[in-house]
Amino acid sequence: MNENLTIIDLISEKHIVLRREVENRWADSEEEDISHTEALLLAKISMGKISLAEIARQANISRQAMFKCAKKLEERGYLVFVTNEHGNKYTELTLKGNDYCKRSQELKEELENKIADVLGKEQVKMLKELLNKNWI
Repeated sequence: MNENLTIIDLISEKHIVLRREVENRWADSEEEDISHTEALLLAKISMGKISLAEIARQANISRQAMFKCAKKLEERGYLVFVTNEHGNKYTELTLKGNDYCKRSQELKEELENKIADVLGKEQVKMLKELLNKNWI
C-alpha cells in the first residue's frame, strides 16, 4: 500500500480497478460489448427519469457525446426516446436494456461477494456505510 496516497487517490484507484473488473467480467460473459459510457448511461436511466444533459454533466462529457451514445444504444435496442405530454423528450430502457442492467447488477454483486470473502462481510458493510455518509 502506498501510504502517500490521499483518500481521494485511493478511492479513485480502486474505482478504476473495480470498473475494469466489471467490464472484463461483462466481456467474458456476454457477446455484445458495452462501453463504460454506455454502461453508465443505462444504469442512470434504470434509476429513474433523468435527462441526457444531466447524465453528461455527471460523467463530465459533452451533451453531444452523450446524445450520440444514446442514439447508438437506441440503434442496438437498449433504449428508446419517448416524448411526454408536455413535449419533453426522455429515454426509457427497452426489455434488452433492462436485462442488461439486471445482469450488470448481478455481476457487481458477485464481485462484491468476492471482495467480502477477502475483506470480511463486516468490513464491507462498514465500508459501504462510510461511503454512503455525506462527507463534504
